[in-house]
Amino acid sequence: MTAEYNQMANSLLMWLASAPGVLIVLYQSWLFFRRSKKDAQRMGISDVQVKRAIRSAAVTSIGPCFVMLTAMLSLMLYVGAPLAWLRVDFIGSVSYELQGANFAAEGMGIELGTEAMDANYLATAAIVMSAGCVGWVVFAALFSDKMDKVNAVMAGGNAALVPVLGTGALIGVYSSMTVDKLYPFKNQGWAVLSAAAAMFVLQSYNKKAGRQWIKEWGLTICMVFGMVVATVTESLGFAV
Repeated sequence: MTAEYNQMANSLLMWLASAPGVLIVLYQSWLFFRRSKKDAQRMGISDVQVKRAIRSAAVTSIGPCFVMLTAMLSLMLYVGAPLAWLRVDFIGSVSYELQGANFAAEGMGIELGTEAMDANYLATAAIVMSAGCVGWVVFAALFSDKMDKVNAVMAGGNAALVPVLGTGALIGVYSSMTVDKLYPFKNQGWAVLSAAAAMFVLQSYNKKAGRQWIKEWGLTICMVFGMVVATVTESLGFAV
């Protein structure tokens, strides 16, 4: 990567071009937050419960955000801070964006991080990363308000099955993010196993203790613990 490319990718023009998209995300977040508070009042949920849920959600998000920020540094090296800021705010998946940047480079016959990266690559990477997620955006725009009907159909009219389906979907999401790290087994496998063990210990303890802070900080603690274990095992030569 040349100094000229780095200057262009992090220029004021790129910041200005990326800012509207991020502002849209922030506006949507505010709308969802306002609507959720109104619905909570309509459903009879107390202000204390709402504040507790907001605090728990904020604390729980620290771990994933920390991991995302550290991984985003690699994306910034290839497409600059403004475009990385925009893309991760829209999708929230650094691995997807890195794949998009790599696909753009492979399609142009160049290698990431080399002097062959120029304005043409930056424009191509921006198009590839943006176009690759159009399907998700269109689906969310057209069907988000219809998911209650989908849940009802999948549950066969049994309301008790709706939370079961939600739990199953959540397990599937986290499994898709971890199972592929176990085979072939490398230092990331140690991260998955150690984080799972830590979560099991915390949950088992909290069934008796009933500590609110464990519910709020549990995910963050386990993620950081997994990263530490993966780093230690790799430095000790345990990684395959």
